[in-house]
Amino acid sequence: MQLFMVGASPYARKVLALAVERGIRELIEIVIENPHKRPAALLAANPLSKVPTLVTKEGGVHIDSLAICSFLDTMGGGPPSIPVEGSHRWSVLRRHALAHGVLDCSVSRRVDSLLAPEYDRLAGMERQRQTTIRVLDHFEIEIDGFADGVELDAITLACALSYLDFRFPEDEWRLGRPRLTTWHAEFERRPSMQQTAFFT
Repeated sequence: MQLFMVGASPYARKVLALAVERGIRELIEIVIENPHKRPAALLAANPLSKVPTLVTKEGGVHIDSLAICSFLDTMGGGPPSIPVEGSHRWSVLRRHALAHGVLDCSVSRRVDSLLAPEYDRLAGMERQRQTTIRVLDHFEIEIDGFADGVELDAITLACALSYLDFRFPEDEWRLGRPRLTTWHAEFERRPSMQQTAFFT
């Protein structure tokens, strides 16, 4: 399988971390492509020219990190990272959506920070930052919900927090969140995080 990605993408890191947890990382070949340059190989697989995009050996294409993770979750060993039934499934998907929202806010802020400062843009960046604060405060209260295993919601939250460290260390997201800080420090020691560090 080929995974089209960029090294600083938290969405791609989520995919790779899940692959490590599933024991299938060696099945994935990383292909670094800049989607803004619309490379031919990426466009052939995904006309949106977005990463991550996964192409299987059989030529199947999976687009968007949640769809890719759902596909990879059918491979490897151990319990599924996305529960297939029961109320726990919906709890995992809800927490995943919140954590994924932090990724969206942070990536949007990063993109806007590279552009010339304008009032509307700066105001938008602040709205994204405030949204991130609200979600992290929520997780500070709800962090015990991740105690029963490594599932997609936990992987996504860990990648989101690590991305804040990578791109916005000045946010100091740990202040006032001791439980979230402890959880993240422990999760970052997992091989899935150690083997998937951001790079540029």
